[in-house]
Amino acid sequence: MNDKEIPMTDGRITAGVVRLGETIRRPITTDRSQVQILLLHLEQQQFFGVPRFLGIDERNREILSFLPGSVPSDLDHFDDEQLSAASALLRRFHDATASLVSDEDGGTEVMCHNDWGPTNAVFVDGLPTGIIDFDTMAPGLRLWDLGYSAFTWLDLGNPDYTGDEQIRRLFVFANGYGLKQCSAATIATYALARQTALAVSGKTRGNADMAAWAESAAMWTVLNITERLAPTGYGLIARV
Repeated sequence: MNDKEIPMTDGRITAGVVRLGETIRRPITTDRSQVQILLLHLEQQQFFGVPRFLGIDERNREILSFLPGSVPSDLDHFDDEQLSAASALLRRFHDATASLVSDEDGGTEVMCHNDWGPTNAVFVDGLPTGIIDFDTMAPGLRLWDLGYSAFTWLDLGNPDYTGDEQIRRLFVFANGYGLKQCSAATIATYALARQTALAVSGKTRGNADMAAWAESAAMWTVLNITERLAPTGYGLIARV
C-alpha cells in the first residue's frame, strides 16, 4: 500500500490517530473490546452513522473505516436544523444499541455515548451525520446521554443566548429526539446533572479550567432554565 499516513487534526483527536487511505488507524492504549463489539453490533443493525471496525493492523492499531466530512474543534452556534439532526442521530444510535443492554445492567436502557457533542460529530453538508469516539460509552439511561448532549450542542451556559431562546432550543432538541411529551424541563434537569458531574470530575482530575467552566454553566442553567421550567408543569417524566 502506497498511501501516506495523514495525522487527524479535526475535533479533539486522540494522539496518534491517522488516516491511511479510506481507513483510520487508532492506537490501542486501553481495552477496546467493548467498543469493537458495539461497532460490530451497529453494523449488524445497519446503523450507518459510525465507523466500521475492520480489525487490528500489524502495529497493533485499530482499523476503522473513514467517515468523510468535517469535525468541529469546539462548541459553536448551531441552528434548529442542526440541533434536530443531532438529537435525531442520537435517538437512532440509542435505538440500535438497546438490544445490547441486559437486565443485569441495573435498569439501564441503552448504550450511552456519554460524550455526544459537536467535537465528536462528523458533519456533511452542514448537518451532523456521523458519531465518533466511543471511549466513554457505557450502559445507561437515554436521558443521561440526552442531558449531556443538550449541554454541549446548545452550549448551555453561554451568555450569547437568553434563557428564553435556550428553552425554545431545548424543545427543538427534544422534538428531534422524538420525545412524546414536552420534555425541555426533563432534559434541562439531566443537563444540570451532567454539568455538575463534569465540575466534580474536573476538580478530581485537577483540571481547574474544566471545573470552573462546568460550574459556571450549571449556575447559568439553574438561573435561566431549570428554575423557570420546573414550576410550569411541562412535566419531568419523559416517555420515549
